[in-house]
Amino acid sequence: MLKELIELANGSTPEKRHQLVEHVTDLFINGADSYQTEEITLFNTLLENMLPTMEAEQKQKVSEQLAPIPSTSHDLAVSLAGEQIEIARPMLTQSEVLQNEDILKLAKTMGQSHLLAISQRKHLESNVTDVLLERGEQPVKRSVAANTGAEISNWGSRLLVKLAESDDQIRNSMMERSDITEAELEKLINQMPGKQQDAVRALRKQNEDLVNELFQKASRAVAATKLERKATRIDAKVMLKDIRAEEMQLGQAITQLALSNNLFDICFLLSELSGLEQKYVTNVMVRYDATGIAVLCKSLGITDNEYSAVCKAKATHNKQPATTVNNWIADYQTLSDRDARRLLSFMKIRLSTLEEQAA
Repeated sequence: MLKELIELANGSTPEKRHQLVEHVTDLFINGADSYQTEEITLFNTLLENMLPTMEAEQKQKVSEQLAPIPSTSHDLAVSLAGEQIEIARPMLTQSEVLQNEDILKLAKTMGQSHLLAISQRKHLESNVTDVLLERGEQPVKRSVAANTGAEISNWGSRLLVKLAESDDQIRNSMMERSDITEAELEKLINQMPGKQQDAVRALRKQNEDLVNELFQKASRAVAATKLERKATRIDAKVMLKDIRAEEMQLGQAITQLALSNNLFDICFLLSELSGLEQKYVTNVMVRYDATGIAVLCKSLGITDNEYSAVCKAKATHNKQPATTVNNWIADYQTLSDRDARRLLSFMKIRLSTLEEQAA
């Protein structure tokens, strides 16, 4: 059957081949989750053989359609990733079929547009980001700095801190990362104009007592609290999977959980998506102030209304009055997205330092 299809594709007119590619691609995408291994191999092999005959416009469409599909063949993904940037971009930015070795090879050999696309992947290993920082021009370096899913080596971190001296965009991005050292953070703050330095240092000082208390009391607070998972039909792990697949908004999930007073699962989601250990998230949730939980929610893009639902559930748990909730919401509205992200990075960097010192 495969041989006959390939012969049909090769012997057809360009128009017929175009239609056949569209038909095969649509069949593949629509049944990718249910096909057997033999059927998946058939579709991939057919598309691999037809790829050289496709026009650029159709290659681009195929790349866009197949990039999110994990059953796309490795050879097909690599071939499309090495094409001109309009065709390659979907594979370079999205495909999980491409291995680190593939990405590293492409980073070493392709041009700036390809490097920029690579820098936008959800996850990059440090050996790839080293190449991107070494070969990439300013847009690539800025993109690496802003990509919190990109692992950065000690060399890469030092380079970006140095570049931040003359590039505000890199500096702002680096100050929102939690994988830098306190010494590097201090260098970044020192690079800022005087008034901005004062403002950032004030934020940092306000956060310092909270972080120290979190470190010292988090485990005891979690053990002492009566915060428990509510028996509901809502599965937080399923929610997390849907959020990561962009099939559900975090705020929507948070609101649903808050309406059922399920603070335990709210803490689970906030921990997973912020990268802050759940014991620390639980601690800020059960505190009688809302500073920590506001930082977490604002940094993750929770809206005022969604945060209000969290506050009401938090106050109910702590038996606090409605006036307290109103004050928390008012404070939340004055907290900027950037300040929240910076405060979260301060918290994570400082907690990491304290944990290392205690080890």
